[in-house]
Amino acid sequence: MNRKLFAIVSAGLLLALLVAGCAPKTVTVTVEVPVERTVEVERTVEVEVPAERIEVRLSGWAANPQETALLESLLYRFSVENPDIVVKYEPITGDYWQAIKTLVASGEEPDIYYMDIFQFPFFAQQGVLLPLDDMMASTGTSRDAFIPDLIDAFTYEGKTYGIPKDFNTLALFYNKDMFAAAGLEEPTDDWTWDDLKAAAEALSDPDNNVYGLGVPADPGRFPIFVFQNGGKIMTDDFSDTLLDSPEVIEAAEFYTSFYFDGSGALPSDVGEGWQGTAFGKGNFAMVYEGGWLIPYLNEQFPDLNYGAVLPPEGPAGYGNLIFTVAYVISQNSEHPEAAWRVIDFLTNEASQTTVLESGFALPSRAALIDHPYFEEHPVSATIFRGAEGATPFMWGLYGSDVNEKMAQALERIYLEGQSPAESFQQAAAELRDIFKEG
Repeated sequence: MNRKLFAIVSAGLLLALLVAGCAPKTVTVTVEVPVERTVEVERTVEVEVPAERIEVRLSGWAANPQETALLESLLYRFSVENPDIVVKYEPITGDYWQAIKTLVASGEEPDIYYMDIFQFPFFAQQGVLLPLDDMMASTGTSRDAFIPDLIDAFTYEGKTYGIPKDFNTLALFYNKDMFAAAGLEEPTDDWTWDDLKAAAEALSDPDNNVYGLGVPADPGRFPIFVFQNGGKIMTDDFSDTLLDSPEVIEAAEFYTSFYFDGSGALPSDVGEGWQGTAFGKGNFAMVYEGGWLIPYLNEQFPDLNYGAVLPPEGPAGYGNLIFTVAYVISQNSEHPEAAWRVIDFLTNEASQTTVLESGFALPSRAALIDHPYFEEHPVSATIFRGAEGATPFMWGLYGSDVNEKMAQALERIYLEGQSPAESFQQAAAELRDIFKEG
């Protein structure tokens, strides 16, 4: 966030140095490496460039400048340690998934590209991704090194197709000053639905546009209440929806009850498009959000006094969502071994430590839970711990339809006064019609 990423020699200049000429040679470059905020270190690196090098293409969506700089700094380190491989970074602007699907259909996709868990079932089912297990074995890269729920999320028919590069979960963010003003003790990881409800009621002041909890019609928030109530969104094989099950309907009744008793609200009720902004402005005392909220608050609301805990448990216990992205290799890659070396480097413990210390994302390496960074950043630690026992944000081949119907069901309850039972039964029926159409 405030951390600087320094690079005297850009990735493009480095590539020019490496590709100039054909004979092996030694190139001396000076680079400022990523270090702590107030320290700049220069070092000289000698790179012996082989006569023949392999070019590997890597694509992802265009991130913000800081995250792009972070990736480029890691790719620079890779190039220094692996001068026989040239990584051509090709970020995609605009509609990433449409672009990738078009490239795959034409056989022009990059060797390596980002794969969101939500899109993974489609690509896996199409057979366009390369299984990674044999290459993982060749470098001694164990699945056990990664957070289980993350690596499992990119497993299809017993084979590993993606290595998670980072992830997010949901936490209950809360305004410490609002809790203090109301004379309430701050939330803990031991909270339950009853605690959440009681606090939301005590913190709400609708006359002054203040509400205890944000409860948007969001398919990326509501499902955790289903899990906490012992339910699921889809069957295990994703062949049918469970949106009309008693567990889902009961979760919807609890979730929407905040809205109807005045202890919760939608972002639009306070004139905002996103509840993160409503939280920053003090309209919402509590919200369920992921780690993406941290840099936003630090930048837009630097004086906000906030904390975060694990989502409160429901009648069936803990429940959470995992949002994750992996590096995958195209089945058509002409250089799969070289592509794997790139992925293995970007997800090794050293690189993942750099990712963690940058503050932009949470690493997928399980061992980093004990990293000192988390002692100074307790909110990030909560997001990291939230992965245990969480469910990947993925509903099979019809995930987009499931999300759409889930959001519409909540909107009907809020805006049309339809009962949770009727609304979610309608959503389930509409989804089954879509499933039949194939």
